[in-house]
Amino acid sequence: MSKSSILSTGIVALLCVTVLCGGAFADAKPRIIATSDGEIDDRCSMVRFLLYANEWDIEGIVISSSKFHWKGHNWAGEKWIDKDIDLYAKSYPNLKKHDAAYPSPRRLKDLVYVGNIDNVGEMGKDTPGSDRIVEILLDSEPGPVYLQAWGGTNTIARALWKIQHKYPDQVKKVSQKAIIYIILDQDKTFRKYIQPNWPDLMVLGSFRQFATIAYKWDKINPDAQKQYYSAKWMKANILTGHGELCAIYEGHDDGRFRSEGDSPSFMYEIPVGLRSMEHPSYGGWGGRFVREANTKNVWRGAKDDGSWSKPIWRWTEAFQNDWAARADWCVKGYKEANHPPVVKLANRPDLTARPGDTIGLSAKGTTDPDGDKLAYKWWQYTDADSCKGKVKIQNAGKTQASFVVPKDAAKGDTIHAICEVTDNGTPPLTRYGRIIVNVKAP
Repeated sequence: MSKSSILSTGIVALLCVTVLCGGAFADAKPRIIATSDGEIDDRCSMVRFLLYANEWDIEGIVISSSKFHWKGHNWAGEKWIDKDIDLYAKSYPNLKKHDAAYPSPRRLKDLVYVGNIDNVGEMGKDTPGSDRIVEILLDSEPGPVYLQAWGGTNTIARALWKIQHKYPDQVKKVSQKAIIYIILDQDKTFRKYIQPNWPDLMVLGSFRQFATIAYKWDKINPDAQKQYYSAKWMKANILTGHGELCAIYEGHDDGRFRSEGDSPSFMYEIPVGLRSMEHPSYGGWGGRFVREANTKNVWRGAKDDGSWSKPIWRWTEAFQNDWAARADWCVKGYKEANHPPVVKLANRPDLTARPGDTIGLSAKGTTDPDGDKLAYKWWQYTDADSCKGKVKIQNAGKTQASFVVPKDAAKGDTIHAICEVTDNGTPPLTRYGRIIVNVKAP
């Protein structure tokens, strides 16, 4: 996708915020609010979520409803998140050894709110949860706020309704600030209220792609990926010997991974170097997106190599090993656990070149906090770029590599070169760099 086409997609507001805030915005932690209906796979996702709490500026954890769960119907109650945080508290002193940015249990509990839970799609009244969303969307802090809908969008919809009717002068600001990430679309409030009334607001709809790590993962993932969800892997890396929070993970009776259909909504915002938050079509651990037909700014799951699930399962080994390392952080000291490499590219992240130009790629300066040996892999993410031809990357397994821009590349084409760096620790951890080459006229 060329720069000109990017600017026509409706993400213009986000790009403008990036420019206005300069480099500081790029370094800022993503601001997030998670809304959840408490389904069993939400509870599984919450275990992983809390182990990544250091990576975001969490502004709220809101109990909401869905077409599957509401107060009085398959209901987990309003205290299940508090109980999870109590177990997080037991590992908190150890987690702080690995990153001082982990929020305190008290802080997390202060961020738990009850939203609209009385029925499916109920958005007729203000709730502490919806008002918290309003408060954050109306504040003066820059940068996008990711509103994650693990269940229905009704509490988010109520917040937007209140802004539309009580603060109409803020609609443009909020449309540029909020990004909704929807898992499945679990009530009617998105299609009936949000989409028609907030056409400029960006919505990422994982309407199908989320299933890659949901209940039917064993029927969707290729055989090579299934080992990372097996009972053997789960018991060794998560369920046993990793503290009380990991121990409550509700896998199958034999220990197999059950479902985390909601996890892509926050995995998308884990800053691993893939630049997924810059544009929905770039792709990352939480999936990749294409604009939905006949919409201005609604994005739904894209396909990689013709597969709707590959935009998630292609990263399985990396994100499961990363989770296993976080589980280790609950019980191990810094020197006994593994930590991800820090990828540093010598190139600028965005380059301009003509057809036939040679592009030098360099990850010189990349380091590992544990001093582990690093393996490099440069590859072209052909589904994310718009160049019709494939490039041959020379020295793709080394720190410094290169490729030639195809001679038939057209003006406006883009080439996405990914630098994948994996350490040799236990478990092996991976981080990335992405260089985007924009082709100009010969």
